[in-house]
Amino acid sequence: MADYDYWQKQGLKPLFGEVDTEQPEQKRFAGKMLIIGGNKGAFFAVANAMNEAEKMGVGEVRVLMPSSLRGKVPTAPEVYFAEAETSGAFGKKSVTEMLIQSEWADVVVLIGDTSKNAETSVAFAELMKRCEKPIFLTRDAVDAATPDVMNWGALREVETSLLLTVPQLQKMLRTLYYPKVITLSMPTNQLIETLHKFTISYPKICLTTFHNGQLIVAQNGEVVTEELGDTNWTQITLWGGALLVYMAALRVWNLNIIGYKVASTALIYK
Repeated sequence: MADYDYWQKQGLKPLFGEVDTEQPEQKRFAGKMLIIGGNKGAFFAVANAMNEAEKMGVGEVRVLMPSSLRGKVPTAPEVYFAEAETSGAFGKKSVTEMLIQSEWADVVVLIGDTSKNAETSVAFAELMKRCEKPIFLTRDAVDAATPDVMNWGALREVETSLLLTVPQLQKMLRTLYYPKVITLSMPTNQLIETLHKFTISYPKICLTTFHNGQLIVAQNGEVVTEELGDTNWTQITLWGGALLVYMAALRVWNLNIIGYKVASTALIYK
């Protein structure tokens, strides 16, 4: 560990006691979260994320889905729709509504179930460049947004947090022409060193991934690891959306604390 002064290991207790995990007593101080996701054939990730955010005690939660789901989901004041393209995914014009809703929110969560669609990628790319709020991404929302990471990675002045697999991480670094190749077989310490150096170059990007039984969080050159067995997550539930919601909710309650500390705390929030 002497050669890795940027690497900290978290156990059963959070490393960063300054991160507040208590729901604010007054709802108006509990933050506003916008959840974006879904396509014509899927909206469960959005619904689950909304339920998790409400259970945590986020002050206000809105969801934004493509208009192809209008009439297929229950009508509610907190449910909004943006223009869909022909196959039922978010269309290019949906970015207008995404930006309007993000102005209302304290934090934006791209939860996935977006389907692989070129128009959705265009909309997400524009959102990433123009939204001035912290954005959290996971699952196929990562796939939709990262083809344009060359642009938003340098332009965004607020944090972007990604919960992503090693193959998604590999693809993102390749898109950025980063000189170090990430592989599924590489030793954990080599991946940690790569993330240390990469996040120095892109300090506003907070990355959380899973490799060799370890959850790894990295930002601004700092790296925290957590044994999966010391958490309540499994290799399957990691990607269900709840963890990303925990990260985003704790971010709302700790806007003045750097993201990697918040993300690390979320790993053992429950």
